[in-house]
Amino acid sequence: MNIQILTWRQAEDIAMPLRIEIFVKEQSVPFDLEQDEFDSFAMHALLWLDDQVIGTGRVFKKDPSSNVYFIGRLCVLKKYRGAGYGENLMKTLIHYAKEKGAAKCCIHAQTISQLFYKKLGFVAHPETFKEAGIEHVLMTLTMP
Repeated sequence: MNIQILTWRQAEDIAMPLRIEIFVKEQSVPFDLEQDEFDSFAMHALLWLDDQVIGTGRVFKKDPSSNVYFIGRLCVLKKYRGAGYGENLMKTLIHYAKEKGAAKCCIHAQTISQLFYKKLGFVAHPETFKEAGIEHVLMTLTMP
């Protein structure tokens, strides 16, 4: 297993097909909502297993003057879920944010995935909301 952190220009051709497979095809997220304005300035993680990318995610600051980072678009191919790859990907993204000076990381977690993020130290806010027709909750991790 190897995880790379790349710009969108470097990662797009590899990450986007994976995101389409998981978010658009598997979860029925509309294609026009899958790519957004954050991709262009986010850093993107690619998780390689042998010669195949099996996971991806991104990390970015919405406000350049803030020390709050957002992690999102985390996904792992279905047949590799439950084997710790998503956890490794998240830890890499959190570590990247911390190295860049993050005081806090935020994620819009699908409500069905709350336990996964809770195990990594994220705390859920009480309100839920819909994103692309899927129930989500804001979760935050304060850096030690």
